Amino acid sequence: MEPPTAAPPTRAAVSAGIVLVFAAITSWWLVLTHGVDAVTGTEYTRGGHIVRAVGATLFAIPLTALVLRFPVPLRWSDLGLTGWRIGWKQFGFGAACWAVPALLTLSISVAAGWTEVTVRAPAAEIAVVLLGLTALVLLYEAIPEELVFRGYFFAVLAGRFAPVWAALGQAALFTAWGALISSEISIERMLKFALFAALLGALRAVTGSIWSGMGFHTAFQVTAQVFGESWPQMELHDPDLTVTAVAFVAVPFASTAILLWWRRRPRHASPTTVDQRQTQ
Repeated sequence: MEPPTAAPPTRAAVSAGIVLVFAAITSWWLVLTHGVDAVTGTEYTRGGHIVRAVGATLFAIPLTALVLRFPVPLRWSDLGLTGWRIGWKQFGFGAACWAVPALLTLSISVAAGWTEVTVRAPAAEIAVVLLGLTALVLLYEAIPEELVFRGYFFAVLAGRFAPVWAALGQAALFTAWGALISSEISIERMLKFALFAALLGALRAVTGSIWSGMGFHTAFQVTAQVFGESWPQMELHDPDLTVTAVAFVAVPFASTAILLWWRRRPRHASPTTVDQRQTQ
């Protein structure tokens, strides 16, 4: 006899959990942004980046732990946190979903003469920069954002709604959060937030893990930031951002969506296979 299925959380509990965590994460990110700026100034500094990154993860993990029992009872596994033995593979899958099509498209663009990449530092220095930037991206973006939005919010919404609505719901929350904490708000930026969050939600729904989203998130952010103004070791010549939009967003986002659709599509047995099963 199967154990009874746990009752879904009430609407009041779901709403309370979302409001509580959303208010907390928004308030803390505003503190991280404006508090650090008040000390270091509005210009980018490596020290300010480190403080924000460490502060983000050290806040998001305890916050999530506190709300696992109330108002919506959850386990860490409900958030899509699998063990390391499986997690690193899922992280690699998510990273490859972005990196393979993005870097292939960038390579084709360079070979065709549409853009060029200028290297201004030796390979050893670039390797150190990539390792440091990866750690910062994990702490400031990938871990806290995936844990809260694709982890907690997705799990809470999935307790009452179908996975597709949970994915869209967390995407709406992520977009609203991005608008509240951003100093620059534009339709283009908000659309990018929404598309990014919806795709990460699809990764969460299809793979059942937030590790895959962390991998995708990390690969995207590290590459985008290493070519940014704050890191002078490499430069991508793309004045109108056309190559960036195609190689870093359009191609990898579309190819990942197609891959997830392919993995999720129903697989029907052939008539021959059905007949064989019926005769056994």
